[in-house]
Amino acid sequence: MSVKSSGSIHRLVQFTDPHIGGRQDYQLLGLDTGHTLDEVLRAIEAAQPAVELLVATGDISANGSEAAYRRFLQKMQRVRTPWYWLPGNHDNAARMRQFAPSRCAEVVALGAWRLLLLDTSVENQICGGLSDEQLERLQKLLHECREHPVMIMMHHQPVPVGSDWIDGHMLRQGGEQFLQLVGQAPNVRALVWGHVHQQYDSQLDRPGLGSVGLHATPSTSVQFTPGSGPFAVDDEMPGYRWFELREDGSYTTGVERVIVSEYSVDLASAGY
Repeated sequence: MSVKSSGSIHRLVQFTDPHIGGRQDYQLLGLDTGHTLDEVLRAIEAAQPAVELLVATGDISANGSEAAYRRFLQKMQRVRTPWYWLPGNHDNAARMRQFAPSRCAEVVALGAWRLLLLDTSVENQICGGLSDEQLERLQKLLHECREHPVMIMMHHQPVPVGSDWIDGHMLRQGGEQFLQLVGQAPNVRALVWGHVHQQYDSQLDRPGLGSVGLHATPSTSVQFTPGSGPFAVDDEMPGYRWFELREDGSYTTGVERVIVSEYSVDLASAGY
């Protein structure tokens, strides 16, 4: 799929982990996740007028219910920018494809760039995985996109982010093979994910091939405490991440926090 774009810099926004419930009164750790998603979408609309594409990187729903996806799609009616989604561990991937097949993409073209949207969800598992078939498909896509700078977007973190409990639920099955493929593909410029409910920025060094940017993005709902051992909820505000992608394959990125009205979360929670 391609997104109509103009100019030499292309603006992309990622938002992630809304955890929308099917009921209007659904809360996650005391937080109205529907309200916070509305506030983040409103902030993106106001602060990112030049955005060409939005990608929601998983945990769209709290429990994979039909009602949750209906509610999310209703909220997204305000968005005039092309957008896509991919599943997380709280999602039902088949149901997402059923409800909005046009929002499920494997490859999205944005100028010279190619965005590869991976499904790392594993049924009935919190941790992520990629099957042999998915890895073979990824290898083929990387070859097909070899003349283009590539960003890979997914839900689960492919590398540890430094929070022990959530790093126990990272990309497991196929994770080493995935990083090997990335390490051998000079056109891959960035890996981008959700799941960890916190900002993370680093890079994967590849001698002779250049580095790959590594980026995790705050949730539109509850935030997790960076550097935590056991489960811990942070008092940071929800947020989203923007990218400016240049035709030469370079990019810049940043995270914007959104001051949410009526923000209340149980900071003493031991889990959810």
